[in-house]
Formats: sequence, structure tokens, C-alpha cells
Amino acid sequence: MKTILFVCTGNTCRSSMAEALFKDVLEKEEHNLGDVKVISAGTSAMKGDGAAQASRVIMEERGLSLKQHKATPLTKELIHEADLILTMTTNHKNAVLSIEPKAKGKVYTLKEYAHTGKEIDVVLDEMNEVYRKIQEKKKQLLLENKETLQQFKKKRQILIKELNRIEEEVKKIEEEFVHQIQEDEDELIRLKSQLPQLDIMDPFGHPIEVYRRSAEEIENALKKLLKKISKK
Repeated sequence: MKTILFVCTGNTCRSSMAEALFKDVLEKEEHNLGDVKVISAGTSAMKGDGAAQASRVIMEERGLSLKQHKATPLTKELIHEADLILTMTTNHKNAVLSIEPKAKGKVYTLKEYAHTGKEIDVVLDEMNEVYRKIQEKKKQLLLENKETLQQFKKKRQILIKELNRIEEEVKKIEEEFVHQIQEDEDELIRLKSQLPQLDIMDPFGHPIEVYRRSAEEIENALKKLLKKISKK
């Protein structure tokens, strides 16, 4: 049996709704997953707390109930039990990894895992390559102008009269660097625009409409999730 663990902060809003919604999706949608155990927990959960009233209302609108839900604190044991851990935000993902670094490879944000477009890791790898190119160009530029910059610094200390001229020369070098990496900076902007928003909004303390939007956000991601893991 595959175990899927949803994680948020208090386990009274987002992850509790995700648990209920995904159980419902598994019942209503076709899939080849067999038996799936769906559980949830919170990085700062108070054991035994009930689901937030607004979360209960939102689930009731969908014919689901959170009346029996009891908050569960996230533990290393739960992390080990889970085959897949889906968090509501990147901060929750980092919290899981801080408890159990070995969970890397099975913990993702819900949106990250459900994302069906260009793989996030591919975009991040491309961004890292651009960063590497920038650092190489910076290193080369500093190497080529090393003696010049050193001379300017010495003259600036001794010859106050030449300060303005030296500053102007340094500025030219910096401007040349900016000019050299302009295309790389543009490429970074383009790549960053391809990254999806990976966090589920936190409705805690907000009007019920925010809970409703959060639930819809979770539900949409869960449907993508089911299609993805059903193909494996």
C-alpha cells in the first residue's frame, strides 16, 4: 500500500483539506494506484486540535466532513512511513528535510509535484548554468583587469587629485561587465518566468472566501497529482 502524507503548519487548514479532498478524488476518479493510505500532519501542530471551522465549512460545501479530524504533529516516524510527502509550501518542505534529510527525493510541494509543464528541475538547472556563465565572465574580467584595478587603488590612496579619473575608469570596467552579461540577465528573467508558484496560500485568520480559494487551489493540484502518479 502506498502512503501519501500531506503537510502544512497546524494540520487544521490546508493539509487537512488536502487529505479529505484527495481521498475523495481517489474514490471518484479512475486510477491504477491500488490501495492508497492518505494522511496529514503539521510542522507545528497541536496534537488533537480539530480542523478550523472555515475548513470544515468549505469541505461540507463539497459533501465532505472534517468533524472527526484531529491534528497530528509531524514526526520522523511519519516521514519514514510515507512513500510520498506533499507540502503546502517550500518552507514546509524544508522543515520536513530538516527533520529527516534522507527524505529528499520523496518530498515536494504539492504544486511542484503536480506541475505538468516543463520540469522545474530542468528550469533550475538552466538557471544555474546561466549563473555559472556569469561567474566565469566575472572571473575572467577581473583577471584581465587585475593589474589595472590594483594600480588604480594605489593611486587613489596616494593621489587624491586622480581620484575622479580612477573612479571613472573603474566605472567603465563595471559597465563593460554589465554589458557583457546583459543577455545572461535577460535569460534569467525568462527562465524565472517559467517557474510556477509552488506555495498553497495560507487561509488561517482570513475570511472564509480565502479558505474557499485555498481549497480550490489544493483540489486542482490534487487532480494533476493523480494523473501524474497514475502513469507510474
